[in-house]
Amino acid sequence: MRKLDGYEAELIKSIIDDEESVIELDGKKYHLTLIEKPESTVKEDVDADPKLKQKLLQAKKDILNGKVYSTEDVLEMIEQGEL
Repeated sequence: MRKLDGYEAELIKSIIDDEESVIELDGKKYHLTLIEKPESTVKEDVDADPKLKQKLLQAKKDILNGKVYSTEDVLEMIEQGEL
């Protein structure tokens, strides 16, 4: 990724603001799109949701204690009504 500033940044912003998302350069066409930042990070989600934090801590504890299940194990438990 290349960070643009100054004239380059202003030029790209003006192209996007004019809703012209396709540009041509050296005979090749390029499509400009905005990549939005996520609304929150995983850390922010965990800090904001005590239940999520507890589930992740329990999952970590289970993994460290060898309490893990394969996909096949889980499917079998579902079929047997255990989950």
